[in-house]
Amino acid sequence: MLRLGPLRLHWSLLLGAALFTALTPRPLLLIGYAAVLLAHVAGHAFAVLGTRLSVSGVVVHALGGELTGAGEATPLRRSVIALSGVLAQLALLLAALAARRYLPPDLADALVRRNAVVLLLNLVPVKPLDGALAWRLPSRLRASRRLRAPDLPVSREVQRDVADLLTKIRGSTKVR
Repeated sequence: MLRLGPLRLHWSLLLGAALFTALTPRPLLLIGYAAVLLAHVAGHAFAVLGTRLSVSGVVVHALGGELTGAGEATPLRRSVIALSGVLAQLALLLAALAARRYLPPDLADALVRRNAVVLLLNLVPVKPLDGALAWRLPSRLRASRRLRAPDLPVSREVQRDVADLLTKIRGSTKVR
């Protein structure tokens, strides 16, 4: 189970809400904006499941959000986590397109058109946006395939010895 920790709201969230709603106080646009941000953060959280990363909090900002925590992720995993927020937004957009005729006009506009704008902005390959890491995914996938050794049979005893050795190395505080 993933525990997200405290939720922090970045100051840019107010600016994002104002731009998302085009400075018009329409509640369904704000609800749609919240749904877009929630989907984005949920996508990141889903990608962290099953890893050794620990999440200690969530920071929500104008274009989505990010998870804070501890642990080391491979460059490939970082790219997957970055892309997952955008993919969750895409899933929300496609679901809203399918249900568009049943949604109120403002909510449909928020979940489709305005969500698409936020999604595209997140894909701009500039830090701190997700696109900075997400666009590196194809090259990182190719590199991981090249580095992957062919599967050789390894006994459980050797696997246990390697795991013990890695645990000792990670727990060591000596610097040589």
